[in-house]
Formats: sequence, C-alpha cells, structure tokens
Amino acid sequence: MDKSDIVEFNGQEHKKAFFRLLSKLNISPQDSERVSLVYILTITEDCRKHFFDCHDRDDRCINLDVLQQGWVTSTDARAIRLAFNLFNGAVPTALNKSEDEWDNLYDWKGNFEYDKSELLDSTPVCIFSDCEVGQYFVEGIKLRFTHLIET
Repeated sequence: MDKSDIVEFNGQEHKKAFFRLLSKLNISPQDSERVSLVYILTITEDCRKHFFDCHDRDDRCINLDVLQQGWVTSTDARAIRLAFNLFNGAVPTALNKSEDEWDNLYDWKGNFEYDKSELLDSTPVCIFSDCEVGQYFVEGIKLRFTHLIET
C-alpha cells in the first residue's frame, strides 16, 4: 500500500521528509507506532529540522527532554506530545526527573510521580485546541491505528 495515496500531507516538504526518514530509518510500513511518530514529527518545519532531537537514531527511541529546547513552539510541543503518546501509549514527557535523572521517579509513598501540568498539556483537548495543523494530527492517529481501520 502506498501511503502517499491515502495520507494527507502538510505540503511537499512534509511528504518528502516523511518518506525520506521512513527509508533512512528502515521503518516497516507495518510498524504503525514509528510510522505515526515520523509522520507527526515531520508536520511542522521546526520538528522536521530537529527530528533527531526528538528521536534518537541509534537507540530508536524518543528524547524526553526535547520539549525544553528553545526551538519548540506551542504547535511543535503539541505535535511532540501527540507523537510520543501514540508511539508508546503514555505521557513520558510528564515524568518527574530528579537531579539524578531517572533514579527518583517515585514519591516517598512509593507512588509514581508525574508533572500534572504536562499531563494536562498532553490531553486531546489541549493538543487539538486552536491548532492550525490539527487535521494532520488526525492523519497521524489514523496511521497509528490503520490496522483497526482496515478490518
């Protein structure tokens, strides 16, 4: 199946970057989590330019600190949050890190700690409200769950 026939792109640069990265990273069309991640992280020009700030090429995983970088606009942050959520089914950007990085993710009661404002920023209402690229976010969601749509 040629995804360019069924997916709407945010212009030619988005389309070129999407297919270039799928090829460069050797991502199978059946790997819907990574296909969706690449699609969403290539929607905006800034995320395209900084794709490897968002995704570690060697470890094939997401970079949780990317939202702290100066180039990230509010639209980029929405794209990053959605892409990460669809990639791993969680809100990893909401994890509270200590000075010792990931050593201290639990509070004194043993409960997992999350940044509550980041959790709220990662809800569909926040991601899609006043977002000029929301239609492409929906396309990314469709790519993630293509197997459900095709049955």
